[in-house]
Amino acid sequence: MSVVANLARVLGSDEVWSSVVQTNNTPPATSTLMLSADLHWRRKEWQAAIEAASRVIYREPKDFHALAILVTSHSHLEQFQEANFYARQLVILRPPSWTPVKVLLSLLRSFRLLTAEGRTRHRRIMLKCDEEAHADREILGWARELISKGTRREANDHGAV
Repeated sequence: MSVVANLARVLGSDEVWSSVVQTNNTPPATSTLMLSADLHWRRKEWQAAIEAASRVIYREPKDFHALAILVTSHSHLEQFQEANFYARQLVILRPPSWTPVKVLLSLLRSFRLLTAEGRTRHRRIMLKCDEEAHADREILGWARELISKGTRREANDHGAV
């Protein structure tokens, strides 16, 4: 599932993400919810991102990207207690590996690598994978920092009593 989710993060466009909107009463698939959460997060629609990512976490409690969305969205809304709660869950997880995604994309696009345009597009996609991997590592570091600040704040609060 994580390879497919990471493919969606790299290859998804606003046209694809905007078509994710559900029009019937059937519950959306987890991958659809994750695409929706990611879209809202990228658009800085924090509350909508929280709602969709929360539904993903209900189904997949260890989804790294959904937890990252919850941490950053709650932080942007200055809901630091909630952000800290999800940050504690996030730091025990390992960021998804982007190597399988890059290999799969290279295999799928191998014939297009014969043209200059194909090679240029492939380089852009590989760069996007690297950017997403870097973003995963940054949010993990930021979550650790958020937790340490929360721990220091809690220690100070207990010391004042």
